[in-house]
Amino acid sequence: MTTAKIAVPLLLLAALVGGGAYLMLGQEHPAPRPVSAEPTPPKQVDPTPPPAPVVTTPPVTQEPLRTEVEADATSHGDAPQGVRGRVFTPDGQPAPGVEVLLVENVSRNAAELFLRAKMAQSAPPLASSKTREDGSFELGLLRAGQMCDLRVVSDRFPEKSIGRLSVREGDWFDAGEIRLEFGSLVQGRVVEEGTQLGIAGATVYLANATQAHAMLATPGRERGIAAQTDASGFFRFENAPAQGLVNLTVEALGYAASPVLNQPLKPQVPNEFLLQVVRGEPIAGVVVDPDGKPIAGATVTATGLSTKTPQNATATSGADGVFSFPSLRVGPYHLQTSMAGYLDAREPMVMTGETTVKLVLGQRGFMKLRVLASNGSPVKSYRVSLTRYFPNNPAGVGKVMDFPDRNVNPGDYPSEYNGEWAVVRGLPPGDFRMQVEDKAHAKTLSMPFTVVEGGATPEVTVQLTLGATIVGTVVDDRGKPVVDATVTTDMNSGPAADLGFLDIFRSMMPEKHTKSQTRTDAQGRFRINKLAFADYMVRVSHSNYCEGTAQNIKLETEGQVADCGVITLSMGALVEGRTTVAGAPTGQIQVTVSTPFDERLQQKDASGKPMQVMFHSRAVSDGDGNYRLLKRVPPGTYKINASRQGGDNPFFGMLDMKETEQQLVVAPGQDRIEINFNLSPR
Repeated sequence: MTTAKIAVPLLLLAALVGGGAYLMLGQEHPAPRPVSAEPTPPKQVDPTPPPAPVVTTPPVTQEPLRTEVEADATSHGDAPQGVRGRVFTPDGQPAPGVEVLLVENVSRNAAELFLRAKMAQSAPPLASSKTREDGSFELGLLRAGQMCDLRVVSDRFPEKSIGRLSVREGDWFDAGEIRLEFGSLVQGRVVEEGTQLGIAGATVYLANATQAHAMLATPGRERGIAAQTDASGFFRFENAPAQGLVNLTVEALGYAASPVLNQPLKPQVPNEFLLQVVRGEPIAGVVVDPDGKPIAGATVTATGLSTKTPQNATATSGADGVFSFPSLRVGPYHLQTSMAGYLDAREPMVMTGETTVKLVLGQRGFMKLRVLASNGSPVKSYRVSLTRYFPNNPAGVGKVMDFPDRNVNPGDYPSEYNGEWAVVRGLPPGDFRMQVEDKAHAKTLSMPFTVVEGGATPEVTVQLTLGATIVGTVVDDRGKPVVDATVTTDMNSGPAADLGFLDIFRSMMPEKHTKSQTRTDAQGRFRINKLAFADYMVRVSHSNYCEGTAQNIKLETEGQVADCGVITLSMGALVEGRTTVAGAPTGQIQVTVSTPFDERLQQKDASGKPMQVMFHSRAVSDGDGNYRLLKRVPPGTYKINASRQGGDNPFFGMLDMKETEQQLVVAPGQDRIEINFNLSPR
């Protein structure tokens, strides 16, 4: 899987978040049950075929080829928070034995999911179970506030999803009655191209074309739902999506996989497909390290290089390092191999029929690292983060996604270097700066160094710094000190840091700044020490006031004390209320307050000019439909709306926002505002 294939969905998702189109989705109306019909065999006379292998696998109308839930992926029903609900069939009957899962939402840690996808790994569910006889289920979350998706996986009906759930500590969100829907009927026949003979025992995978990315797939259904052909090559799906575009892929012994992409589904009628496959040829070989030793568990990806080979395939090397693609369409392929701890190996062009391909994974480099305290004494326990260095932009660093942050301990100082140097392994080639952090110092970046494949081992000495300091004073709008306010350092991203736009990419960005927190004293003063050199903003919060900030604080030198001056907190209003759907209290509805872009509603200064005031706050209602914004809202005019979380259609969330949007006016001195939302059923 290439970086582009992974980055594009992330960029699209970020664009939705940045534009305010959060995936707050509702339930769709059940689609009518499609007309059941047996597939009609092609009206052709088969010529006398050449000898073909006999497939003895017993045909099955449909077999959902899903992996079993791991033993440790339990329901966690004793957790203090989680998601519960009931699953019903389209005719309103309880649906027992249906698999329900909570899986990580892509926005939780995009960098980690990127690495898993690159290595063809799928994350296990956060919790999983099967519905009881009455269709009920309970899935606990071990970590409160963790962004997750609820997936309902049935063998008879299309998969149901409720996305972007965030459950508060101690709260059990009731997803209510989840009614499964009838899907489209997809059926047809798998035949050999030319002879038109039906292929028995072939596996047909069907995946939603708009949700086929592995990072978003349900565990065990990374390739979609599956059916096997009968003795005549016929296959049948009754749980295909009700509408939309789907991809169909065929795998059969001795034949090349045959993808048919972006096929539209017609509701209420059978969707017929004739899938033709051709005899394939193998590509096989071995994955080894630079010393020729076999490497097990390496991911090998074959990508077709011509229009005659519209096929991608993935294989994993065995204990002996051997990998095999048994049947590929005849033609040229590009091979790429990935394995944790090694450099990727590539073969630009390999023809089918080649079975002695040797892929040599380069050994990643290592460095010798010596860390000294600010007083020059050795430090042997610390945490390191590898950052990419850009010679044309010396002040900037980048995240090295395939090098996880790690701890260095005295055991990493081998005797061969007299215990003076730590060995840090797994470095890719390139220009870097190592970031070092321990409890007694500020984060410190090393001088730049270069790792060259097969080159000399870099030796890097880092002398830790005590960093710089930010001080300031917090007062209310009457000039009185605000005692016990929470002051937090943050990256200097201004309003963008408050809009949620950076949430998806935060784990993919290097944290040059130090995240630290303190409280104001009796005089409203604060002091934050041991801060790394970077550009900062500070956030000040107190339950009785609106949030205050100071931005563009530049820390550059050892011992620097930056005074951000006086930060004034206004009283503002607490905004809370209840969310309902058709009058029934409903949770997991997101309420958002933001500064309007309409100039007529913007705050103005004494001269009548619009003030550049940016405010954004959101909250998700609990299981009883109650919500309270996390921050008080300053005096002024804003827009406020509500929208459902999750669902299968992203446009429902935008419809919710449009239908519920209203003006919020906060008057000076106003302490509390109650706004309730009643959303239309969908």
